[in-house]
Amino acid sequence: MAANVDTSISEITGGCLCGSIQYTIHFNDDHPWPPKSASCQCTMCRKWTASLFPQFLTLAAKQITPDLSTYSTYKEYRSSETCLRGFCAQCGSSLLWRAEEDPDKIDVFLGTVDEKWLVEQKADVATATAQVDSESIGKTLGTPMHAQYYYENVIKGVTDFVQGGKRYLTHPSKCEGF
Repeated sequence: MAANVDTSISEITGGCLCGSIQYTIHFNDDHPWPPKSASCQCTMCRKWTASLFPQFLTLAAKQITPDLSTYSTYKEYRSSETCLRGFCAQCGSSLLWRAEEDPDKIDVFLGTVDEKWLVEQKADVATATAQVDSESIGKTLGTPMHAQYYYENVIKGVTDFVQGGKRYLTHPSKCEGF
């Protein structure tokens, strides 16, 4: 956990680019702050997010409200035999990755978290019970302290700079490409 981050953060918000899908991630005794943050450098994640270094938060599905499938613009793409990638059909925002073999877990792409949680000057900590150092919120969310997947695909001098988490050459999941 990053220094200066208040452990009383109870929720953060996010959504897609067009705003038709909005969510809240909840933290409590069962699912405490900070969430598990990770990154993936597999080809599928890179293409899915149009980013060399996609980052995400690994969460319990019940931490996100409302259930994203309740939105008419939420769709899923089957990227491999048992894995799905959720997105907004209106604006195309990549929202999440999930494996059917583990329905209680989802990976929410960090770029969909509202900017006020990531950028110090824009922080609004109304959902925290005490004043929180917003720079630390962004740093905590943006540092893959849980894992870095597909590190075998690192681009030396470009995507190998981030420290944190266990580095896996591939991914322990049965899903291909992730």
